[in-house]
Amino acid sequence: MQVRIARLLVDEAGFRAVALDQDWTLCVLLDTYLRTGIGDPVSLLEAAEPFARTEEVLALLRWMRAFNQTHPNDPVRLVGVSPHETGTSAYDTVTAYVRRAAPELLGEVLACYAELRPDGEVSAHTRRFRALPDRSIWRARAQEAYDLVGALPGHEGHAWALRNARVIVQYYELHDHPDDPSDPHNMDYYERSFAENAAWWYRHTGHKVLFWSSCTHASKGRTRAVAFPPDPGPASGSPNAGSHLQDRLGSRYLSIGLTFGDGELATYSDAPPHRVPRPAPPLAESVLDAVGGDYLLDLRADTPRPVADWLTGTARTRVIGPRHDPDNDTAHHMTGGSLAEWFDVLVHVRHVTPARPLRVEPPPNTERFRCR
Repeated sequence: MQVRIARLLVDEAGFRAVALDQDWTLCVLLDTYLRTGIGDPVSLLEAAEPFARTEEVLALLRWMRAFNQTHPNDPVRLVGVSPHETGTSAYDTVTAYVRRAAPELLGEVLACYAELRPDGEVSAHTRRFRALPDRSIWRARAQEAYDLVGALPGHEGHAWALRNARVIVQYYELHDHPDDPSDPHNMDYYERSFAENAAWWYRHTGHKVLFWSSCTHASKGRTRAVAFPPDPGPASGSPNAGSHLQDRLGSRYLSIGLTFGDGELATYSDAPPHRVPRPAPPLAESVLDAVGGDYLLDLRADTPRPVADWLTGTARTRVIGPRHDPDNDTAHHMTGGSLAEWFDVLVHVRHVTPARPLRVEPPPNTERFRCR
């Protein structure tokens, strides 16, 4: 469904960027493939987080590449909005610009990045950073490099280099906390980074941007709270990326919510798909699914008073994370707001099937084709 929406927005509504909640530097490589055909999207997607490592996302990328081949002067772009595993290409982009624009400052910037630039796997570099007795030193060096680039004249490529320097700062600010996903700093910083990077692309390019993510991130949930049992979730809600985007863009940010009745969802591992039962109260899906069929609902339209009261009342919608207990389905949820607050449009699908894991084909047998 997300792929169908993306194709519709690109083909018929003039959208020219997909902001994926994946790593910034990974999506730079995927964007190069979309623009030039250079690179293997399958091998690149292997480095993505599991929920984007699917045949459906691969199909979208290949469709975007085909679109660009027929629209060379009006291409659609891909941008990653996550600083989670910022790779070496971000550092190379910054230093290459400084080398061209202000070679006298190159030594200072290289000194800032001397230990910061990952040497090997980014995940190992992250563990090394988190183990430092004083992480503030590395954070300060990342910020110093950003300030040096920011003070340079705005030659061609300056904005791009500065944004890469900012993503490096985001990486160190994100990981300046214990390796505990339940730490509030962890998700709060993700939400702000997603919004900051997506909004930067929109303002810098003027593109209409599709922020491709889950409803927990993309809804306009200023006080939304998420519960993933056995974790009961926070006692109070916190702003998500969609609410930060609304703060930055106002009515120019619209949110599409996706809900479903029952079916199966792919897991983040080799475990069998999640079996999800028909929704029961108090899930809002229990009301939406009672209508039957698949449909789109415009929440901005005028509605009878009872409907308006229901749409503006505190809602609980199903959210499924890494784990799911079908016998405790209603405990996996998002709340802290209303459907009318969170979304401008709802797309409800009665029955869902799991996403297909990315198939990595073995390399061809070069001996077999040598004679050709």
